[in-house]
Amino acid sequence: MRRISLILSAILSPRSDEAKDTALVNKKAEYFFNVFGNSVLRLAYSYLHNKEDSEEVLQETLIRYISSAPPFENDDHAKAWLLRVAANISKNRIDYNRRRQTDELNDELVAEERDDLSFVWEAVKSLKGAQREAIHLFYQEGYSTKEIAEILDRNESSVRSDLKRGREALKAILKEAYDFE
Repeated sequence: MRRISLILSAILSPRSDEAKDTALVNKKAEYFFNVFGNSVLRLAYSYLHNKEDSEEVLQETLIRYISSAPPFENDDHAKAWLLRVAANISKNRIDYNRRRQTDELNDELVAEERDDLSFVWEAVKSLKGAQREAIHLFYQEGYSTKEIAEILDRNESSVRSDLKRGREALKAILKEAYDFE
């Protein structure tokens, strides 16, 4: 009996550097999930407008991290990488849904999770993709235009233009829908 337990412990204990590396990557993935999971989920939701799809994007983002395990300089670099991957996965999912014509909004979940500014974020959803990305990352995530440009792999001037156009479009939408001045 003792021999079996020794054999099992020898088999189950990490013996190689690869096992230790895998454990470290898994631990980092758990850390990133705890620290940045909400940001990734919110970004995915801003694209997909569906809680379940957004959760799947979060899972896929973490799977891609575990698969590639890129080295990061700091937490900001890690967050930017995770958000960029989540944005790309979200865009791919939108394209897939568009081709399959199965893109549905889940209005009941949106209604349950509303906060005081939900009408503004509803208006943000109607913006064009680049404007919506810029508005979300700037106001919801708190990134500078330079950081947004790096995350989206675009020129900073393009990001500023998208922010300006997005604000103008939001103003027009809110003025029309809610009679704001």
